[in-house]
Amino acid sequence: MFFSKIINTMLLSLIRTNATPNETTGILLIGGKPFCGTLEPPTVPNAAHPKGAIPLGWYKLTLTKSPHFGRVLPLVNYVPGFEGIRIHAGNTVKDTAGCILVGQLSGTTLFHSRTSEQDLIAKLQKHPEDEHYIEITTPDRFYTEHCSSAHALACLFGGAQFDLD
Repeated sequence: MFFSKIINTMLLSLIRTNATPNETTGILLIGGKPFCGTLEPPTVPNAAHPKGAIPLGWYKLTLTKSPHFGRVLPLVNYVPGFEGIRIHAGNTVKDTAGCILVGQLSGTTLFHSRTSEQDLIAKLQKHPEDEHYIEITTPDRFYTEHCSSAHALACLFGGAQFDLD
């Protein structure tokens, strides 16, 4: 039973690669393979983002209709101190009040964000029987938890050995 639970799980990993006083950028992996860039509030709260980014950790994702956006989006569940955290389209840190924005990252701006959002939702909907989880981590933690030190860089950029399809 436990083994089948592992097989029926889709894992997303958000690796925060750069944190500044204004924003946090990263890479979103799906099944261990790079999918897109991410943009979040800064990890340290400030006047524009009084809560900052959500804490590092593992979170269950569910696809539900967002009352704010009026469309189905991934909801990040059980985030301590936060409610209604979604993964959605946006271009700059001004487009998030704590949520994770997805797209093609250039500096601190996301492009083709709506396409990345739609592609992410399509991947999650492709496996409706699966449980979906997101791990929010740093490169150091990702290397330690998922990759041997000798293969850490290849693992991060070449994709860990998870099969998505």
